[in-house]
Amino acid sequence: MSTKTSVKDQAIYAARPAFSPVTTTTGRSLNVVSAADLPTTYAAPDELVQGLLTTGGSSMLYGDSHSGKTFFTIDLAAAIARGCDWMGRRVEQGLVLYLAAESPESVRCRLQAYQKHHGVRVPSFFIAQKAINLFADNVDMETIIEEVRAQEAEHGQPVRLIVGDTLARLSAGANENMGQDMGRVIARIDRIRSACSKAHFMLIHHVGRNAAAGARGWTGMRAAVDTEIEVTEQAAGRCAKVTKNRDLGSKGELIGFTLEVVEAGTTKWGAVATSCVVVPGEAPERHSGSQRGRSFKPGTIKSRAMAFLREKKVGVQKADVVAHVVMGGGVESSVYRDIKDLVAAGYLRDVDDVLSVTETTT
Repeated sequence: MSTKTSVKDQAIYAARPAFSPVTTTTGRSLNVVSAADLPTTYAAPDELVQGLLTTGGSSMLYGDSHSGKTFFTIDLAAAIARGCDWMGRRVEQGLVLYLAAESPESVRCRLQAYQKHHGVRVPSFFIAQKAINLFADNVDMETIIEEVRAQEAEHGQPVRLIVGDTLARLSAGANENMGQDMGRVIARIDRIRSACSKAHFMLIHHVGRNAAAGARGWTGMRAAVDTEIEVTEQAAGRCAKVTKNRDLGSKGELIGFTLEVVEAGTTKWGAVATSCVVVPGEAPERHSGSQRGRSFKPGTIKSRAMAFLREKKVGVQKADVVAHVVMGGGVESSVYRDIKDLVAAGYLRDVDDVLSVTETTT
């Protein structure tokens, strides 16, 4: 075989960039630390809200329309702004910047109702009322950072929470199902968090068409945040469930609440104008091990799904379980919803969309 380099190959090599030799003296910027240099005393995560949110972290709170997710978020944000306990949890006090990109009027009204109901004023809670786009370019990202720094300089305390309401309005023009588009939004949110290191960034988002599948759009959003919270409305009341918590170990915790109607003022026609405030409520009961061992009514979606998985005795892809149950009669969305209920109650285990029966039910 000839070892001569062809004219074509020579042209290719000439067009390639010249690579510098590997060295260990310059260009190092990964902020590397040796395990041996770590302090012997464990440094626990800096909690903004006890057991729920971390300082400088990120979260996504999602739910169906009218589930109460905005009321829930405003109640949490106001507690941080006031520095008062929230739902039995301690909080770190600080400024709150609420990016009301979807409906600033609604946020204003709900915060007015909150202040009237509690008999307080919340001067540390600020509402940004202009449209914001973190997908198109860096302009609004830089504006948010500048606003945070200006508020901190003016009030002499850090912004502890930035709320983005909603993800859809913060990413106008992006395809929510495409990682390439949503990755740009995530990168800008991360830049805000890096520049505003004391602030936690919470995104408000909507549930997908199939409620059992979780938040709408690209599933990578769930991986990108530290904490995920799902807000639902059930017959027994409203509930916020921690579906992910990277650092604080509160995954699976339930926070029950109700919405209490309050008179906020009057309309231009003289009628009573009402809004709602969040009131702590009972969370749905979690099934004990003995309860998980019970059987389900024969012929139901839940009984057929459980029987199918018990027969397999190994993990099965969720889509395959749904397909099996639908073949026996059932609507796909209902099957997904019932499977989600079985997972939440502890009858099934769901690991990366692979379902298996928990040991207490076998």
